[in-house]
Amino acid sequence: MRILFRCSNCETINEIPDRYQHRFCRSCGKIETYFPGEAIICEKSSFNCDGFLEVKTLNSSLAEKFFTIADTQIDLISNLIEEHSQKRIELPDVPSASLTETVLHLIRNNISGTLDDLIKSCDLFDINLKKLEKIILQMIKEGLVYLPQNWLLSLT
Repeated sequence: MRILFRCSNCETINEIPDRYQHRFCRSCGKIETYFPGEAIICEKSSFNCDGFLEVKTLNSSLAEKFFTIADTQIDLISNLIEEHSQKRIELPDVPSASLTETVLHLIRNNISGTLDDLIKSCDLFDINLKKLEKIILQMIKEGLVYLPQNWLLSLT
């Protein structure tokens, strides 16, 4: 199963497996998550999903189809979001350092390698999504980290 949702920044349709909530937008690079009414759940081999992903942004007929499906799945999406929010994470021991060094340390200790777990860890250190996004993009430019998938983050 996978989830398709629209980026709130550039309106590109993005895909993410149902086990994850956050990802980098494939078009603008913003850290995005999905919300009820803005996302649909698809089976892996669904033709509709591939059609939405191929066009990247929705024309009027596809938008009507997408949001009709999204309206019927509000409860399913809400339940998935609730499951994600109930996942707990322990406060890691991080030496006092700059924000970039703190994020790098959190990435090193992020066993799952998921963006979701990194964001939860950063929340414990009051590093908001906007700051984290800038730090990660800079680390990618510097070659310290890479994205094997848009919801996974690994050290180089």
